[in-house]
Amino acid sequence: MTGRAIILIVAGIIIISGVILYRIEASSTSIVANASGYFKMQSARNIAQSGVNLSLRQLGYNHAWRTGFSSLTMLGGTVSVRLFDTTFAGISTAIGVRSTGTVQDSSATSTAFCYFPPGLLPIGVKGLFTLHATNQINGGIIIDGRNYDLSGNVIPGTGIYGIWTTGDTFAIGGSGQVGGTTSGGVDIPPSGSVDTSIVKIKQVFPPPGFPNTPDSVFGGESYGYPEGTLKAVAQSGIAGSQYVTNPALLKYPLRGVTYVEMPVGSPSWNSATITGTGILIVHNSAKNAILENATQTFMGVVVADDIVHVHGTVYGAIVDLSTSPSGNVLGNGSAVIRFSRKAIQNATSIFTNGTQPKVIAWWE
Repeated sequence: MTGRAIILIVAGIIIISGVILYRIEASSTSIVANASGYFKMQSARNIAQSGVNLSLRQLGYNHAWRTGFSSLTMLGGTVSVRLFDTTFAGISTAIGVRSTGTVQDSSATSTAFCYFPPGLLPIGVKGLFTLHATNQINGGIIIDGRNYDLSGNVIPGTGIYGIWTTGDTFAIGGSGQVGGTTSGGVDIPPSGSVDTSIVKIKQVFPPPGFPNTPDSVFGGESYGYPEGTLKAVAQSGIAGSQYVTNPALLKYPLRGVTYVEMPVGSPSWNSATITGTGILIVHNSAKNAILENATQTFMGVVVADDIVHVHGTVYGAIVDLSTSPSGNVLGNGSAVIRFSRKAIQNATSIFTNGTQPKVIAWWE
């Protein structure tokens, strides 16, 4: 073999080796880039999913929260979340949660749809006013057990008795009026006469008997409300809940479960301001806590040991636990009390699925 041939062979080997090494290096670089890209994409996806989870948790504490997050630092990247009310899978009260996670130049989106199951009518609610004693109204109070939406419109045939009481009588004085819906679904507009189809007296509460505590209004232990449940929820602060022994410490508007435990020796919450929504409890260990001269507008369920002179406006239902009311007059002014299934459902929805929304769908 000549020298020239040897040179050509060596040169060829060098060129081929160079090409091979170049391709190996290029391939390695591509592998590294692909691995790095995959890592960033997967990290962005994890951040997006975490953003949805974080938002679902926040919704549990505040059902009305729609603020979302903007470029929140998380797990080595950032997340932005948008929440919106929508209709999904036939559920008109669905909430959309769209979360975008970003790591360097990679981003991923995770979207979930959820809703809060509607609350239920507590078993202790037998009428718009559920009473455990003889009582009466005076003045211009209007008690209307027809079912109202939150805009003040009657939903025909879906209401409840205006008055349901274990007492022997219920009297309507002054210009007071009572309306409601019969057991057959007939709506009776408010009037000044005692219509026994919507004013039910001498009633007998099913076993174990008429509720004597707020928790038993919701069914007690057999329904998942052992004694102390409502108080514990109020003390937790979930969804804006509050627990006080001095009503002056309340923050408005009321939300969630508001539990006012009046001192036994000074049980009257007089000139009570009840602006807000949810479940309002006025109760103490002696069962003599009084909700007196309540004003403003409340939407939800009110349960009190004793109720005297309701004023203002209430949408929902009211339960008076007393067997011997201190004032013996539910209202003597111009209050408007209306039954509203929607207001009650909104109030009790805090219990239907813990405090967390139910997820309908979730995808990347």
